[in-house]
Amino acid sequence: MSANILIIDDDEILAGLLELTLELEGYTVSTAPDGDEGLARVRGERFDLILLDLVMPKMDGIKFLRLLNESGFHRPPVMIVSSATGTELTDQHRALGVVALARKPVEPAQLVQRVAKLLASEGSR
Repeated sequence: MSANILIIDDDEILAGLLELTLELEGYTVSTAPDGDEGLARVRGERFDLILLDLVMPKMDGIKFLRLLNESGFHRPPVMIVSSATGTELTDQHRALGVVALARKPVEPAQLVQRVAKLLASEGSR
């Protein structure tokens, strides 16, 4: 069965590129332009991984993570994909459910490799 991935990013071009890249690898991919719509998608569908931007209108990535944790919905692992992040996970990231970070611009082949590794490690838990 293919993994179901949600991309939450207000950059339509980048989100579309990530979506196409992951779909070509056989993943089922949905997108949301901001945290509000991302929460609505998580409420209605089960995802195996979320790729999340931090800087978005309406609701930023950190607020999305906090509300997701408080919601009681299934909480999939989250990979932050943002130009507003470093490269090292912090305790705050981990507490919010973040399992990996990728700094924009992200190389598509590297993203595919990291997504596959994350999904494999989550599946073995």
